[in-house]
Amino acid sequence: MRVEQIATLILLSFLLLASSCNGDEPRYATLGESGQWERVLQVSSERFGQEHQVEDLYWMARAHYEQREVNLAQRAINLYFALAYETEITVEARRLAVLLPEGTHAVEQGRILEERDLMESALAPSYYQALMTAGMQGEANRIFIDYLSDTLEARPYAQLLIRSHAQSEMIDRALAALDEGEAIALLWEAAQLEQEKEESAALAAVAARYEHHTLSEADRLLLYAALSRFYTMANLRVLANKYRSLSQGL
Repeated sequence: MRVEQIATLILLSFLLLASSCNGDEPRYATLGESGQWERVLQVSSERFGQEHQVEDLYWMARAHYEQREVNLAQRAINLYFALAYETEITVEARRLAVLLPEGTHAVEQGRILEERDLMESALAPSYYQALMTAGMQGEANRIFIDYLSDTLEARPYAQLLIRSHAQSEMIDRALAALDEGEAIALLWEAAQLEQEKEESAALAAVAARYEHHTLSEADRLLLYAALSRFYTMANLRVLANKYRSLSQGL
């Protein structure tokens, strides 16, 4: 009888342990579904510091991403891929890597998802951006044709090109499909991104063509501010100063 009781106690202890372990993952998901990402970050950070489990790193990265802390999310997901065995890497982690298109794992994980027929329309814009950022325009064009050409409207498409640092000719054509106000707003957005000298000069040429359009005062001032920023990054100081003055209404 005593042997049976001991066996029963051992079995119960195993069941309790399994229950506690299996309860951790749904807890993260439940907290996330209710928008408690700060709590997810706190719990996952504490657990990773104690147990060094890669699943906690994923949830750390996810919490940072959901709170728009992109750099911190990237650091956490990089550490995840550095520590995780291939068999441990989850589909969710691969998706998150693609959603961070300027990160070092976005292209590789996007390619894996596509090979496994797991690429989704919601992920495709980020994968496209990652490919463009990596200078892989041919593959990016294929992704656009396969996943995006029938889904993106004119403004999101132009915005995607800008954020991907696409060629200025492509951006120019995309902006031409918009009204002047939308185009200038996106040019201003482009001016906030760090650009190479040649890229900045090319975008300045695109923006300068709008000077000859009939614009509202607000749009014209925003255009001048964008031109000043482009010329500053292109190291064309005389033009940068000219448009800075014009943007201030002088």
